[in-house]
Amino acid sequence: MSEAIAFVPFDSFLDQEGTSERRHELVGGRVYAQAGGSERHDLTAGLVYEILAVGARAARCRPFAANRLLRTPSGNAYYPDVMVACGQAAHRLYETSASLIVEVLSPSTADVDRREKAVAYSELPELQQLLLVHPDVRRIEVADPAEGSIHSWAAFGPGDLVRTAYGDIVIDALYDAVDRTATTP
Repeated sequence: MSEAIAFVPFDSFLDQEGTSERRHELVGGRVYAQAGGSERHDLTAGLVYEILAVGARAARCRPFAANRLLRTPSGNAYYPDVMVACGQAAHRLYETSASLIVEVLSPSTADVDRREKAVAYSELPELQQLLLVHPDVRRIEVADPAEGSIHSWAAFGPGDLVRTAYGDIVIDALYDAVDRTATTP
């Protein structure tokens, strides 16, 4: 005998998410609670947001930090750590398009970010770059998506510069700022 597994349609998920005290992601019709980030994770995401926000606004785009839901063409819904969206919002609670997405890696979600989310994000026709940022190691992985898949990955480390349409991320300056600000290892 088979057992039925609950499937949650996007509209039901959105209704529940609007009243929930905790954030969740929707993947394949299943709802997953999001874990909180470490101090270094949140500082890294905030500093990357600060670097990109001015350039995003100058390009008439909207920068978001962690609290804006993104619905992919396959129907999954995620909260990227940093996202730049251009054009009209799809809905008051979510976006369906982004030109740049940043995920700050954590030990428990790094594999999901590299596989599941990278594939889902690459479905977005407007996506120009996906950045996976390590909070503890001076390393940023950059994916260049096109036509629904990722065509290349590159890793940047100490002494490098990551160029984006909204501002350049100087690896050492970013991590120096995280190191100066963090109070925990």
